[in-house]
Amino acid sequence: MMTRQRTVKVLPWGGDEPQACHESLQPQARRNVSWPDRPEVRVEVAVVGAGLSGLAAACHLQDREVLVLEAGEQPGGVCLAGSFRGVPYPAGSAYFYNDPAGLTGEAWFRDLGIKGEDALVASPASALYDRGRWYPDCFSPAGIKNLPLAPGVRDKLVRFVGEVAEQEAKWNPLASPFMTHPEWDKYSLHHYLETIWHFPPEVTAFFDPYCRSCLGAGPKEISAWAGLYFLISEFSATSRIAAFPEGNARLAQALTASLAQPVKVRHTVMGLKTHSDGVHLLVWDGAAQEPRRLEAGVVILATGKFVTQHLLPQDCDWDPISFEAFRYSSYVVAALCGNLSTEAPGFETWVAGEPAFSDFIITPRSASPGSPRVMVVFAPQPYPGGRKPLLAKTPEQQGEDILAAVGRHFPHIAAEVEEIHLYRFGHAQVVPYPGFLHFLKGRFSPQEGRLILANSDLEGLPCIEAAIAQGQKAARRARFVLRS
Repeated sequence: MMTRQRTVKVLPWGGDEPQACHESLQPQARRNVSWPDRPEVRVEVAVVGAGLSGLAAACHLQDREVLVLEAGEQPGGVCLAGSFRGVPYPAGSAYFYNDPAGLTGEAWFRDLGIKGEDALVASPASALYDRGRWYPDCFSPAGIKNLPLAPGVRDKLVRFVGEVAEQEAKWNPLASPFMTHPEWDKYSLHHYLETIWHFPPEVTAFFDPYCRSCLGAGPKEISAWAGLYFLISEFSATSRIAAFPEGNARLAQALTASLAQPVKVRHTVMGLKTHSDGVHLLVWDGAAQEPRRLEAGVVILATGKFVTQHLLPQDCDWDPISFEAFRYSSYVVAALCGNLSTEAPGFETWVAGEPAFSDFIITPRSASPGSPRVMVVFAPQPYPGGRKPLLAKTPEQQGEDILAAVGRHFPHIAAEVEEIHLYRFGHAQVVPYPGFLHFLKGRFSPQEGRLILANSDLEGLPCIEAAIAQGQKAARRARFVLRS
């Protein structure tokens, strides 16, 4: 508990369960667990990790014998849901881009029993909050004309938005192995904005909270290629933000329900051994508190590379050093719960000049006075310094820091918050730094024999569309191996 003007209840950490993997992947832990003599189960495909990549891969292999193994208590990865007095909210990944012609088009949702059009967010989708003023629809040409920038800078920024938006029709990195505008991966978004377009620092600062929240680092640390690809979705005239009340947990739940076999939760993979006709897996069964040996024709490792590198057998062809190229940011999501009175013009509000958090969503977006509401505050912990202090803070300390930061902009919030629900993610997003996309496209293989990698980090783009694309690609590779 912590005390402001009154007592605020702070719940224990949710989100990642570091003990589920950290302890199991330590060399000492693996030495203490012996491999059972023989496999007790054989399947065609074992999927390690039940985030969106793993669930999508399993979904696209439903005509095969598939077993999905998840170290945590529930499937979904960062797609978590929370609730407060009957109000659902996203406790992790919050929304997606509804593009009828894209990867997650209408047919994809229909097959999962979801109506994507029902989740379309009413305009304006985004708003900027800067020094006490709201700027609705801040990424559109009309909204940009009202931003607190010099008139000439605003006009130039409108031209910039138009030119970037024109790239949408010919830029589809999730479906193509080739890079559009590869030169943009050679320098930072900061360089692109201030050196190539000659924007003043105020424009870079305008994009800073967006970059920290969506890409895991600021404009100086991410590549122009990744930053512009993400911003296209904001500038697009055809792609629209879609969100369910519980966020992308709805997608994870639909994918999980579509599987023929339930996900095996609390099943931590501790080691792999490749054989000529399959792969053996050493799995710690958390419920039974005993090891199990499984065999699969193909293993899809739908895990971040910080986990994958510890699982690979010594005789595989991947160079362990190559995994050091993957960098990850950490993340905190704080749900400030109570009878909140704050009204925001946009679905998502970006807060200028605030280092403690980047943006927030209020759900429900409108409510009668005195009704329970939740302000979901997104507090990225940018690479490389975020993870260590994140692990060191207690929930009470983190809750107090975030409530104080929000209170700097909305002083009345402290008197209205009753509970704070906190979620932390130690390796939430891969950071697409300059040159990283070239590394992925040219020097890193997603498959070695019967071992297939699948995670959004392989696209270099920390978004659910990248996770789903990786699941689909892994499923195709698994089918080829099984046919061979």
